[in-house]
Amino acid sequence: MRDEVTEDLWTHFPSETPMSFLDWVTSTNPQPNGGRKANCGAYYRSYDYHMVDEKCSRNFNPICETP
Repeated sequence: MRDEVTEDLWTHFPSETPMSFLDWVTSTNPQPNGGRKANCGAYYRSYDYHMVDEKCSRNFNPICETP
């Protein structure tokens, strides 16, 4: 997932279809908080698998989009 094309419009990659469900971290480090510097989404175990935004240059395991 990413918002590289339009800031704050989170889409699946590579189809660019809008995300229908967003479950951002809301506790100690509310997300998304990276602005134009963090355009890719990830899940962290330490945040109970809620979404965070990260730099797209980081390596994460993929989450696959179903056809």
